[in-house]
Amino acid sequence: MRQKKNNQIILIIAFVSFLVILGVLHIIFPQETISLDEGRRLKKFPKLTYKDAVSGKQAENIEAWYSDQFPFRNSFIKIGKTMRASLFPNLNPDGLALYQITRDLMPDDYEDEEPETTSTPEETSPPDPMDPTGHSDPSGETDSTETSQPTTSKQEDPPIPTLPKENAVEKSGLVVMGTRAMERFYGDEKLLKNYANRLNTVKTTWGANLNMYSMLIPTAIEIYAPEEYHSGYCSQQACLEIFWKALNPGIVKVNSLDKLLRHRDEYIYYRTDHHWTGRGAYYAYVAFCEEAGWTAVPLSDMEHYQIEGTFLGSLWRATNETALKDNPDTTEGWRPKVESYTATAWDNPEMTVTYPILLNDERCTGVNSYLNYSGGDRALLKIVTSNSSGRKLLVSKDSFGNALVPYFANHYDEIYVIDPRYYVRPLKQLVEENGITDYVAVNYMFAISNPTWLGGFDKIIK
Repeated sequence: MRQKKNNQIILIIAFVSFLVILGVLHIIFPQETISLDEGRRLKKFPKLTYKDAVSGKQAENIEAWYSDQFPFRNSFIKIGKTMRASLFPNLNPDGLALYQITRDLMPDDYEDEEPETTSTPEETSPPDPMDPTGHSDPSGETDSTETSQPTTSKQEDPPIPTLPKENAVEKSGLVVMGTRAMERFYGDEKLLKNYANRLNTVKTTWGANLNMYSMLIPTAIEIYAPEEYHSGYCSQQACLEIFWKALNPGIVKVNSLDKLLRHRDEYIYYRTDHHWTGRGAYYAYVAFCEEAGWTAVPLSDMEHYQIEGTFLGSLWRATNETALKDNPDTTEGWRPKVESYTATAWDNPEMTVTYPILLNDERCTGVNSYLNYSGGDRALLKIVTSNSSGRKLLVSKDSFGNALVPYFANHYDEIYVIDPRYYVRPLKQLVEENGITDYVAVNYMFAISNPTWLGGFDKIIK
């Protein structure tokens, strides 16, 4: 009996000592600012307020800070993953792994992060990636005919399927197949129609005289995964058809999915990141041109560049899969065929911080790679070109739109790019003050479930 009591005392002392040591280490170790593996800012010690203490939020903030700044946190995570792989070597014999995640959007869409801040490209290095934020020969000829007025698709709408009522976006997770990771998708008919109604509101009010377009971009799983992962309520094709059916006929639908499927054998989506590549964005640009009355500039007519293949994106950070780490992505892009342009960015909602940027910036390498196209997510980006088409474009977008923006500089005189998570002024005012003629809403499929993006959009379309 005495021996048992002694063992309990030793166990208690060891446990308390362990906690004390961790507490001391937590205090003396320098606080980490960012996690490159997770692609996000780590929590800082919160400001203590009476209001947060009463609501219970203060305890939650402290807990989040402690979790993010736990000593040797990254090492423990890596050890756990290594042990799992060692103990269960046959867990993924067919190259397929499923991951459950607690959010529907990837790291660049975190709601609590600040928009990206960059500096003059001629004088500074590429932007910080944490600030929100197989190739074939170039080709891409299109038989589109250039006209002065936008055209609409003459194809008949396909039959509209109905999604099961039990669908739920919150079930989202990740699928890893071989060297490619993909976001799982579950459709929600109500959310699709709500997003369509938001655009309809714009068209029937202050956007009545705009040439208005909608591009809802599919994710990689619709292109590359077996049928079971994009059928029924997982089918993005079915979701697009429901969305298009709910759209005001005056809003031109841009079918990027069709173009992407036709080029699925090319490098159109990153393997380790949730975004599409510059090549994937190009084919969506071709689809847009066919609807907007432009002749798309062939890839072979634009200056091509390639950034070294060291990019490990958001999906690798979410899984730390060795197969992904051993096969990092390469980034390529094409500079718009325009005589000259200037691009100016505003980061903060107050629109007080402005600076010039460079499109297609090759200095954005490694984890920065996706930022090369037009930087990260910010309140407003204004591009003024040497074109004289008489048309000006407004783009509302999430991060998928960043790779698409440079191609618009091939045609429009001015381009205004806003992200509703940071831009807070009425879009009607922006349109009227700048004589904007065209408006395209560019989002990937998960945007319709992002409350921060949608909430910001609701405020600025009134």
